[in-house]
Amino acid sequence: MKEYEKMTVKELIDELTNLGVKFNKKSRKAELIELLQAATKDAAPQAEPEAADDTKAEKPKAEKKKKAAAEPAEKEKSAKPEAAAQKKKPGKAVSSDTGYAVVRTGGKQYQVSAGSLLRVEKIDGNVGDSIELADVLAVFDGDNTKIGQPTVEGASVTARIVEQGKAKKVIVFKKKRRKGYRVKRGHRQPYTALEVGGIKL
Repeated sequence: MKEYEKMTVKELIDELTNLGVKFNKKSRKAELIELLQAATKDAAPQAEPEAADDTKAEKPKAEKKKKAAAEPAEKEKSAKPEAAAQKKKPGKAVSSDTGYAVVRTGGKQYQVSAGSLLRVEKIDGNVGDSIELADVLAVFDGDNTKIGQPTVEGASVTARIVEQGKAKKVIVFKKKRRKGYRVKRGHRQPYTALEVGGIKL
């Protein structure tokens, strides 16, 4: 304590900064001395526990390494059954009844299966009419998969027109500032709702 009292304020500030203690630079000499004493008291007993902490830290690190080494092996074991299950699933899920096809109509592609409903770009026809979509890009039927280049030869999808309608209105608004130019237009895109009957190969 006597040593600190002999030190100047500048020396005390340097000492505190070396110890990494935060303090107010406008504080008085007495306050700086108290901070320095507290810092030196805290620093002295911490030296011994740190050594103990190091040994504690080493043990978890070693345990973590063991766990990390064991985890990849477990992941590999679990990954093999999952991969096998994934390979089996498509064969079970897709059969001749639940086969599906990828069809192109109106410049868009759709995945269709027997009994599915979908909205496509307008196709001419009345409600209840049956149509045939000949632009079939791929057919998936269990293990039997056919992918066209670009279409599958002889494949077609039959469907029935369920509805001829218009989508919700989209507002198109144009304006040019300071020119008195304002245009507001609405647009409802026409569509055809289809119910897929079946897929022919």
